[in-house]
Amino acid sequence: MQADTLGLQARTMSSHPPADFDSFYRTHHRDAVRWATALVGSREVGEELAQDALMAVGRKLATVDQPAAYLRRTVVNRAASWHRWHSRSIRREARAAAGQSLVYTEPTHEMLDALVVLPYKQRAAVTLRYWADWTDEQIAEALDCAPTSVRVLLHRGIAALKKEIAE
Repeated sequence: MQADTLGLQARTMSSHPPADFDSFYRTHHRDAVRWATALVGSREVGEELAQDALMAVGRKLATVDQPAAYLRRTVVNRAASWHRWHSRSIRREARAAAGQSLVYTEPTHEMLDALVVLPYKQRAAVTLRYWADWTDEQIAEALDCAPTSVRVLLHRGIAALKKEIAE
């Protein structure tokens, strides 16, 4: 009987976030949306990625030692996955529309346009440092690299942005 109860609790915990998830969600939702939006350049996509990341963290909230750090890493990973999917999608669309002019109807900000030319890790490092105010250590943890690598990514990213904006 107790084994059935424990199995039910495990299934319940895996499908429903714990009660303290509400507090965690209210505390971190705004930042998660801000980070995700900065990483992908779209508020709508950023909100979806943040929601997905928060739900993923919520399912593991009781077992994670540092849920805020885990959330940061999850947001960055989901943004990276989105970028991989999005680049493949753009390439497919470009092949399908070969010879046709592409018209972009969605207005974009000059800086977001400039950020698009950067490789993902440089874009992530620059965005997380200057828009989300993350430290080198937080960025390094999220990107799974050393803090010194973050500084290199930032240096190269800023240099590329200066060149892009000057042009």
